[in-house]
Amino acid sequence: MPSPTQRSSPRRARCAARLPFDIVLGPYELTVEFHPRAALYDRRRLGCINLAEGRIELRHDLTGLPLARAFLDCIIRLVHFSKGCQEGCVEEAYTHSFATGLVEFARRNPRAWRWFNLLLAQHLPWRAGYDRVVRGAFARAPAMPRHVQVGRHQVRLRGISRTQSGNAFGWYLFAEREAQLYHGLAGANLAIVALHEITHAVHHVHGLEDGHSHRDFRRAQLQGWFGVMQHSPAAWRWLAWLMSFPEQASLPAPTARAS
Repeated sequence: MPSPTQRSSPRRARCAARLPFDIVLGPYELTVEFHPRAALYDRRRLGCINLAEGRIELRHDLTGLPLARAFLDCIIRLVHFSKGCQEGCVEEAYTHSFATGLVEFARRNPRAWRWFNLLLAQHLPWRAGYDRVVRGAFARAPAMPRHVQVGRHQVRLRGISRTQSGNAFGWYLFAEREAQLYHGLAGANLAIVALHEITHAVHHVHGLEDGHSHRDFRRAQLQGWFGVMQHSPAAWRWLAWLMSFPEQASLPAPTARAS
C-alpha cells in the first residue's frame, strides 16, 4: 500500500509549532504541527501526513476555515489509509470507511474534536454553536433535522420502522434523495449509520460510483462534508452531538398520538 503522501523532499531547517494534542487513528499516533511551506513533507499541499516521522503537518500561515478544511482533509486521508481503503475499492467501502473513521476520530481524540468544532464555530458567519454541542452545553440533545444540504441539493432525513428497514440499519434512496434511518438505532451505531447514508448522498451529488478514483472519493468527501458543516448547521449539530455522546444517542420511534 502506498503512503498517503507520495513524495518526500530534502529535510530543511524547520520552525514547527505543535498543537496541544496528538491524533490517534487505527494503529497510528501522530503529532499535529504547523510548518512553513518550504519545510512541509509535501509542499504541494496545505496539510500533509508524514508517517515516516509521525506527524500531521499543516502550513503555518493557515487560519480560520482554510485551516479547518486542511485539517479535515488530513483526517480523511488518514481514515482511509488506516482502514485499508485505497485505489480500487468500491463506493460502499469508501462510504463506510469515512463513517466509521470519523466516529473513531471523535471518540478517540476528544481534544482535537473540540478544537476542530470550535474552529468552525468561530469562523462561520452565524452562531453555529458547534463548540457548545461537543462540550455538552446544550440543555437538550439536538433533534434529527428533516433535511441536510448536500451541495445544491436538499437530502431528506427520515426514520423508518423495522418492517421498512428489512435487515438493514438504513438506506439511501437515490431517486428521492432521501436518507432513511431505522427507528431503534442507538449508541455509536446511530452516528455511523447516519454518516454512512449521508455520505452516499455526498457521492451521489458528485456523480461517484464504483470505478472512480481514490482521489475522486477523497475530494468529494472533503468538499461535501465541509459544505454540510458550513451550510447545514442543524444537521452538523445533531451529528456532532451523536459522535460526542453516543451513550445518550438513540432514534426512538415516534410516539403514537391519542385519537
